[in-house]
Amino acid sequence: MEAGIDRATLDRLIALGRRRDGLTTEDLRQALPIGGMSADAIALVVIELEDAGIPVDLDESLLGGRPGSTAAPMPAMPVPEVPPPPAGPPAPATAAPRGAAPASAAPAPGPGRAGAHRAVAIAGLAAVVLALVLVLILR
Repeated sequence: MEAGIDRATLDRLIALGRRRDGLTTEDLRQALPIGGMSADAIALVVIELEDAGIPVDLDESLLGGRPGSTAAPMPAMPVPEVPPPPAGPPAPATAAPRGAAPASAAPAPGPGRAGAHRAVAIAGLAAVVLALVLVLILR
């Protein structure tokens, strides 16, 4: 974490999140020096919170809405339609080699990991926004 974020601040956010059953973007703005933090640092804080079992309801402006930013919002991409599965009898199942674990035996991701995936996706989105800003500046 960055030097401006100490463990005590993170512990206070965790306690607040437990009392309120989650945190909002405004809670993070009040507790953290968001203006001086990079998108990656914010994502790391969100990952820490969600690993502690605190759901965080993030607003995209937290990562991309910096004052002075000239990046325009990205247009929404259309969602492609998924074709229906082919009609007919199901394919026969093949036997797994002896000693191999069946595919369904893979451990399911833990309940706190979904938040980490979301934070990584948000960090990726922030990286794209930063790349767009650089392209616009270097034109």
